[in-house]
Amino acid sequence: MADLANKSVLVTGAAGCIGAWAVKKLMEQGARPIVFDLTDNRERLDLIMDDAASVTWEVGDITDYERLCTVIEKHNVSAIIHLAALQVPFCKADPITSVKVNVVGTTHIFEAARKFGIKRITYASSIASPAMGDNDFLATLYGAHKVCGEQMAAVYWQDWQVPSLCIRPGVIYGPGRDQGMSAAPTMAILAALFEQSYTIPFSGPVAFVHVEDAADRFVAGISLDIEDALVFDMQGTEADIADVLIDIKQQIEGADIHLTGAPLPFPHAPDDGRLDALLKVVPYRSMRDGIAQTLDVFKKARAKHILTPERAAQLIGKNI
Repeated sequence: MADLANKSVLVTGAAGCIGAWAVKKLMEQGARPIVFDLTDNRERLDLIMDDAASVTWEVGDITDYERLCTVIEKHNVSAIIHLAALQVPFCKADPITSVKVNVVGTTHIFEAARKFGIKRITYASSIASPAMGDNDFLATLYGAHKVCGEQMAAVYWQDWQVPSLCIRPGVIYGPGRDQGMSAAPTMAILAALFEQSYTIPFSGPVAFVHVEDAADRFVAGISLDIEDALVFDMQGTEADIADVLIDIKQQIEGADIHLTGAPLPFPHAPDDGRLDALLKVVPYRSMRDGIAQTLDVFKKARAKHILTPERAAQLIGKNI
């Protein structure tokens, strides 16, 4: 694996959940993360790190190709972690904007990589992508966009030898996961800590990936020399929502949390281990450990008044 020390790494969507953790991990390895995001909102970074103010931050729209290229050239970017995207409910609410972000924006990443000769790219697809096949899972615009991104990556390798590593995360949970249709398990942990009632609106088995485990794999991916357009599932730790609630209640006495509804209409299965074999990373943490680590981060943020009862209530309220 290549040493990332002192290398500039562009992280799109770094104001988001996985992106914030990717920035933290890059800084711990001595790399120089260059955030490219629509907003200068460092709330999720502040939640998990003490030096978020020191991160190089370029405000820009992934749909603005010229702005993207200017930032890449300015910082002599040598690798890209592409995470910027609009998720399932936002795609349904605004199909045209979501295509611009999820499809055109991803095209901009590959075209910029071709222009500047960048050979290290990891990008996020989703388990919503294989759900688009001939199966009983829910088809979504988001899933269609992710399929398109994977196919474009294959063509960029075929025609111009732009290599890439695509990672399809399962359901991300942990500190910073506060939006999207599957953020509810993390909100249940937050609600239990702040002594609020909360009901997860789905049941059944889920492919859970702790956000720090996800970030580790996106960062490890840009340390490899890849000669292909590779695609891997990242299924993490399969667990049933009912068992997750039991774990939370065991760790937070008096937790008033519940579940209702049908299972999520997305694929879930034990992780096949192929991605980890390529990256040679440590195994995924257990759900019990992931819940404990999430609680620890929330407690530290509460002690620093970064996560106040009022802010917790806002986050929980928007995910009900």
